[in-house]
Amino acid sequence: MITALHGGVGMLVAVWGAGLPVLDARVDLGPTRLGFLLLALALGAAIAMPLAGHLAHRWSDATVLRVALPTAALLLAAIGAMRTAEPMIALAGVFGLCCGAINVGLTSRATAAERAAGRPVIARMHGFWTLGAVLGSSALAAALRAGGDSHLLLPAAALSAGTVLTLLALRLPAAGTDPGDAADPAASPGPTRAANPVLLGAGAVAAAAFVVEGAATDWAGIHTTRVLGADPAAGATMYAVFFAAMTAVRFAGDRLRDLVTAPILVAAAAGVTMLGFVVVLLSPTAPEASRVVVATGGWALAGAGTALVWPIVIGSLGATRIDPRRLSVVTTIGYLGGFVGPVLIGGLAAGVGLAGAMVLPAVLTVLLATAAPPLVSRLLRPAQTRPLPSPIPTPRRTPCTHPSRSTCPKHA
Repeated sequence: MITALHGGVGMLVAVWGAGLPVLDARVDLGPTRLGFLLLALALGAAIAMPLAGHLAHRWSDATVLRVALPTAALLLAAIGAMRTAEPMIALAGVFGLCCGAINVGLTSRATAAERAAGRPVIARMHGFWTLGAVLGSSALAAALRAGGDSHLLLPAAALSAGTVLTLLALRLPAAGTDPGDAADPAASPGPTRAANPVLLGAGAVAAAAFVVEGAATDWAGIHTTRVLGADPAAGATMYAVFFAAMTAVRFAGDRLRDLVTAPILVAAAAGVTMLGFVVVLLSPTAPEASRVVVATGGWALAGAGTALVWPIVIGSLGATRIDPRRLSVVTTIGYLGGFVGPVLIGGLAAGVGLAGAMVLPAVLTVLLATAAPPLVSRLLRPAQTRPLPSPIPTPRRTPCTHPSRSTCPKHA
């Protein structure tokens, strides 16, 4: 059920991502208003994620999803039908609120599902999210190329995805899927306060991974066309290569997590990501005929490496039976990296050029390779060293004081 929800949310988000160029052309957003649109989305998500963590802890993550999913679909349908920019920007902020709540609800439910399964399953769930995004964007692009009216097509796609997601969310049990869903203070990482250094560190690692992912999502194609001098088709292919590699690794990721310890696996994933960005940075120095081929290999490595960092981090947190409020701290910091990272790369590109701006995600891969393994070990330590339950005390016998044991009622 939760795996299907991940795939459906990927398709819903694809309506937003694939629909942005259509909306830009329809209302002439331009760089400035498009920036405000994305900023409104990011602010809405940042506000919603901590609040959603508290609501999920008080009620349940299923309740959060049942409210946020249909609301997000309705808002996206309204945005898709609009003809002016200002109300579109305002609704994008509210849509961001729903997206933040959905992220927290899905993450909380996924960690509970992995505990209930007793084996790694989170990477496959995220693989379905990526697959849903690829399929949804491809279907929408095909419909638009066939001459579909975007005023009808975007709302219809959003409402269709929202209907399926709402039906799936209604089938979720109100409580967690695992008796251990309630917070276990003895197993929680670090101090009991919500924002402790271990959780902040986990959020920083997740944010670095999402900045790297955002660099590919928003800038891989532009890097291919502007820096390497390739045509737009090659740029679009680069985006597909990154997410195809990510999807393939995520579907194999749970098996890898079952075979390799989490600290070693996250170190390997970060190392592969770092190698990928080194190749991307070096691609402009390759012979002109092979630059795109070299960059393609680099983005494929980056996608393969990035694919497992977030599943490993939240899987390690889930092993500690962390409650949704504290989990939302990591989710907020991590997903904000995905929202803010592409903006930072754009600002750097304005000053030092896009080739120079790509140094930022490359440096962050060094952070992942050095900081992620010890952090994951620290997260897993409470779950691995959880004390065994105390044995049931044996009642002490009161010595018999009867003059004759043979006539004592207790020993008769």
